[in-house]
Amino acid sequence: MKKLLLYVLGVAAGVGAAFGQTLPSLYFDAPPGFTGGGEEVATFTAPEGDMVVHVYPFRRLGPGEFQARFRETLLREFVAANLREAKPAAPQIEATSVEGADAALVAKFSDGQRERSRLAMLAGGTVAVIDVTANSAAAVEKHAGAFKALLDSLSVGQPKARAAPPPVIATPEIAATVPAPAAAPVAPAPQPAAPEPAFTPGAYVGNVRRLIPSFVGGVQSGGMWVTGPQYFLLSSAGLAHRTYEQPRVPGGDVGRFNWTRAQQSDASNTGTYEIIGNELTLRLGTETISAKLAGPGRFEIFGNYFKRTTLK
Repeated sequence: MKKLLLYVLGVAAGVGAAFGQTLPSLYFDAPPGFTGGGEEVATFTAPEGDMVVHVYPFRRLGPGEFQARFRETLLREFVAANLREAKPAAPQIEATSVEGADAALVAKFSDGQRERSRLAMLAGGTVAVIDVTANSAAAVEKHAGAFKALLDSLSVGQPKARAAPPPVIATPEIAATVPAPAAAPVAPAPQPAAPEPAFTPGAYVGNVRRLIPSFVGGVQSGGMWVTGPQYFLLSSAGLAHRTYEQPRVPGGDVGRFNWTRAQQSDASNTGTYEIIGNELTLRLGTETISAKLAGPGRFEIFGNYFKRTTLK
C-alpha cells in the first residue's frame, strides 16, 4: 500500500505537534464489500470501481470558524491535491451528527460528470474529512447501503458500543398458534458423513480493528481505527501471507498465488506456518503469531476469528 502524504496546513499544526498534543482518534468500519485500506489516508474502492471513499484523519483546523470555512471552501484544502474539485456552483450543505464530534457538516455536489459528497467532523479544534467520489448518481444509489454502514459506525475518541443481537424466543402465545407438524414416516438413518479435517490450507478472512496512524511534523499523533477484513493465505506447502486488501488468487487456488512477489515486496507479511495439535503458528517476517484452531475451517487470533473463504 502506497503512503499518501498529507501536508500540514498552517503553523498551528506544527506547534501542536511540538507540544505533544494528541489529535483525536476516528473509529469506523470499512464499507461492506469495498476493498482497500492505506497509511495515514484510508482509501476504499467499490467492487465495480464506480465509487471511491477517502477517509482523512484529524488535522488542526487553523484560523477561521469551522462552519464558515466549510461553507466557503468545503474544506477541500484537507483533501489530497489531485482529488480537489473546482469550486462547485451550488453545493447542498446540511448539519449532521457524529458520536463524539463537536459538530459535523455534509455537502453534496457535482464535479463534472462525477457525484461528490464530503463529510467534515470537528473535535477539539481539529477536523477529519470523509470524501466520496462516484461515477454517477446510479453508483451513489447502488452503494448507498455500504456508505450508510460506514457513517453509522463513525465515532470520535472511542469506539461505539456494539449491542449483542437479542435472543429469538418463541412466546407462549406464538407457540400456541403454530400447528404441530404431522408425523413423518420413519426413514432409514443416514450414514454419518466423514468428519471434516480441523484445518484445510486455503484463504481465510476475518474482521479486525487496526490503527492507521496519523503523523504531524514527523511525530505520530492519534490516527484512525478502522474495522474491516484481514486475509491470510495458507498454502499446502506451508507458506503464509497476510494482507488487508483482498489478494489476487488465480482460480481461487492459493497455490497459484505469486509467493515470490509477496516475499520480495511485502516480506514483513509473508513467511511460513506450521500446525502442532490445535496450535497454528505463523511466522511472518520477524513476527511470530500463535493461533488456535477453532473447528473445521476456522482459527482464532487474539479473539478474532478467521474462516475459510473462496477468493475469485
